[in-house]
Amino acid sequence: MKVFLDTNILLDVLLERAGYEDAVALFQLQDEGKLSLCVSLLTMVNVAYVYKKTVGQNTAVANVKYLSTLAEVLPMDETQLQQALMMDGPDFEDNLQAACASACECEWLITRNVKDYRIKRGLAKKLRLPSIATPASFLASF
Repeated sequence: MKVFLDTNILLDVLLERAGYEDAVALFQLQDEGKLSLCVSLLTMVNVAYVYKKTVGQNTAVANVKYLSTLAEVLPMDETQLQQALMMDGPDFEDNLQAACASACECEWLITRNVKDYRIKRGLAKKLRLPSIATPASFLASF
C-alpha cells in the first residue's frame, strides 16, 4: 500500500510537535513491510526550508537527506501542475500534493490539515485522488 505523507507529517517528526508519535508509527509500519511511504519533491523542499529556521542549514540538510532514504521521493511535473490548477481546494500547495499522490497511484494521503484537501467530489474521482486522513485516523482504520 502506497501512502503519501504531507509536509506537516515530516515536520511533526523532526520538530517533535504534538501528535508526532502517530507519524513515527507510520514509519514503523513501513519498517514492518506493511506500507510504503512516499513524499513529493515539494515536500522535501518545504521541510528543508522550514526546518533550517529551527536547527540551521547543516542539520536541516543532513536530516532531509536521511528522510529521503526513509520515503520514496516522488517527481512532480507539468501535468500535476495543470491538475492542481483545476482543483478548487483552499491551498494551492496542497492541490499540488494531491495531484502528485494521484499521479503516483498512492492509496492514502496523510496530513494534519484534512480540511485543506476539500476538492469537488467529481473532480476528485476523475483525478483518482487518494483517500485523505490524519495520522491518527489512518492508524485507527489500518
